[in-house]
Parts: sequence; C-alpha cells; structure tokens
Amino acid sequence: MANTENRGGFGGKLAAILAAAGSAIGLGNIWRFPYITSENGGGAFILIYLGCILFLGLPLLIAEFAVGHNTKKNPIDAFATIKRGWGWLGAMGLISVTLIMGYYFVIAGWTLNYTIASATDAIGSDFGGFFHNFTTGTWMPLIFAYLFIFANHFIITGGVQGGIEKASKIMMPLLFAILIALAIYSLWMPAGREALANVFTPDFSMVTGKSFLAAMGQAFFTLSIGMGAMLIYGSYFKDGTKIAGTAISVVSLDTIVALMAAVIIFSAGVENESGPQLAFVAMPKVFSTMPMGGVWSTLFFLLLGLAALSSTISMHEAVTSYFVEKRGMSRRKGAWVVTIIALVLATAASLSLGDWSGFTIGGMNIFSLLDNFTSIVMLPLLGILTAVFVGWIWKKEDMRKELTAEGGVDKATYPVIRFLLRYVCPVLVSVVFIFGIVDFIKTL
Repeated sequence: MANTENRGGFGGKLAAILAAAGSAIGLGNIWRFPYITSENGGGAFILIYLGCILFLGLPLLIAEFAVGHNTKKNPIDAFATIKRGWGWLGAMGLISVTLIMGYYFVIAGWTLNYTIASATDAIGSDFGGFFHNFTTGTWMPLIFAYLFIFANHFIITGGVQGGIEKASKIMMPLLFAILIALAIYSLWMPAGREALANVFTPDFSMVTGKSFLAAMGQAFFTLSIGMGAMLIYGSYFKDGTKIAGTAISVVSLDTIVALMAAVIIFSAGVENESGPQLAFVAMPKVFSTMPMGGVWSTLFFLLLGLAALSSTISMHEAVTSYFVEKRGMSRRKGAWVVTIIALVLATAASLSLGDWSGFTIGGMNIFSLLDNFTSIVMLPLLGILTAVFVGWIWKKEDMRKELTAEGGVDKATYPVIRFLLRYVCPVLVSVVFIFGIVDFIKTL
C-alpha cells in the first residue's frame, strides 16, 4: 500500500539548490575532471565540456527535476503516473543507484580514514603501501564504510527538512569554504600560476575525438543523471519552483567545484594521476612536502568526505522513498532496509579488494563489477531512456505546462529544451554508451 502522506519537501529555493548541488558534486569532480582536462588540452577541453553541459547535462537534469516535481512521487510511481506501464524505468534507476552505493560507500569510508590519518600524521612516508595495506585489509575498511553508512542513515531518518535539508545547509557551505581555502593556498604555491595557465589556456592540438567523448561522459555522469536521485529531489521542490533556473544553479555550482579542484590538483603537480591513486597516494605525497602539510591534507580529505556524503545522501533517499511510498513503510523502517542493503553490498565490495579478491566475475572483483556495470551500462542506458521518455512519451502539452509554469522557462526557450531532449541527448548519450561498451569489451 502506498504511503504518500506527509512526504515532506524542501523549505525553499536555496535548500533545494544546495541539496541537489550536493548530489551532483561528488568524487568525480575532484579526481576525474582535473585528469581528463589535463589530458585533453586544458582550456580547450573546458570549452568542449561547457558545451556538453549546456546541450546534454542541463536538459537531462531539467528532465529529471520536471518528472519529479510534476508527480511529487518516488521514481517508480513518477514515471508510471505520467505514462502507465513505465514504472520499470524508475525501478531500473533504483537498482542502479543501489548497486552504486555498494562501492561508493567503500570509497567514502576511505576518505574518513584518511581525514583522521592526516590529522594524526599516521600515513607515514610509504604512501602507496599505506593505501594498499588499508584498502586490502579486512576490518578497518569495513569499519569506516559502516560509519559512513550510518551517518547517511542518521540524516535520512531526520526527514527531508529535518535531515537532508539541514545537513545540506551545513555541509555545502563547509565544502565550499574548504575548497576556496585549498584553492587560495594552491595559488600561493610555486606552481600556482602555471596551474591557472594549464586549466584555462586552450591547447587545441591535444583535442581528439576522445576529448569530445570524455567531455560528454563527464557532463553526463557528474550530474547524477539516471539514478533517480535528482528525480526524487525534484519531487521535494515547492510548488512554483522554477525548474530550469534551479537546474542552471546546480550545474553552475557543480562546474565551479570541478574547475577549482583542477586548480588545486594542477598546483600540486599531480595532474597525470587519476582516481584513487591521485586522491589517496599522489596528493598525500605532495602535502607531505608542504608547510603545515598535515593541515592541508586533513582539509583535502575532509573535502572529499563531504563531497561523498552529500552524494550518498541523495542515493540513500532515492531508494528509501520507494520503501516509504510504494511499500507503505515508515521512514525509519524504510531507511533501515536501505541501510542494511548498503551494509551487505559495501561488505562484499570492500572484502573483494582483499580477502575475497580471488572471487571474480568476468575477470572483475565485486568492487570493479559494481563500478563498471553501473557506469558503463546502467547509467548511460537510463540517460537515453529518460531523454526518450520526457521528449517522446510525456505529452507535449503536459511537459510544456510543467516547464513554463510560474515563469520557469519562457515560450521561446521551451522548444529548444524539447528538441535537445528528443534528438540531441539520446544521440550523445548513445555515443557515450557505445564507446564505453566497446572499451569495456577490449579490457576483458
């Protein structure tokens, strides 16, 4: 039995923007964007990326917000309300985000451990060894992952305003304060001015077809599209919220964080690394050579932790909303179901890096399987289907009313958004999907 009474909502525009921006701003902004910017011509790549954000990321984000805001329901019921028989699309999103939580919570736990280790000067001088010994261990990675999961659980059980909104109003200003402090300090470093040049000076000689593919992929993945998180947040927007304006604010904040992270990483001189190696090996090594390096290292990993927490909250909430509204559970009970699922998946993902590393599927351990299956298959496929649903399945007049209500989108801009969702977005995400599958097959 559905339970939609007292589902709550964000108290205002600022709360909605902070929460949605928190969902979008994640680990990829800090450890993926700088690397691919460096590899693909600096400012030249940024120009391409901004174009992809404008013509791909923004329309898809508007689409998810619009579906959620229009129906005021969880992802499954939202799609089914607009078009009967399409609830499966929401279900696919919830399956995807549940699998993502399985490995994302493990990485989030690493940020917590490194924050503490940096503050206590426990990392030592063998940076690669410290990372390997910790991540392949049995109990310590699990303990920190569990702590992160329970932090999410505590926030989610507080409700939309009492939990998510309150946490976002604390976390996001703190995240930006730390980011600004690190960026200012980075620009005082010897490589600081060079970092600005590397970030913003275009080098079109380094631009290839893969540069456009990387830009499209980053624009799509950075905004949490396809997993139901933005849809459920859109359902919590107050009546009269300007969907397009809110989406533009979220995209702007997300892009600013990525650019500032690039300045920080380039200033440290580690732009040739990416992913966990950049964050957990290269950056601590650089911080160790700086004055007050322990302080800056602590702030950096606290920044990563806040980015991870703001993203995982939206993931947890998307699935919790299903159990509350679709299964009739109380928020507390629904949150516990999701938390237990997350604990099980995170345990398997973490142990697959150590004690269970011998167990593989298609040559991948559980951690890599969850990562690759969701990022290469599930999310791009869901992005394509979401664009098709909003652009082709949703009645044109109903979509127009949703987007133009309360002055959200003017009548001249609406046809552009609809055109992008009907033709441009499905094609661009399909390109990302096809090339991702091809590269994945090559690695097998």
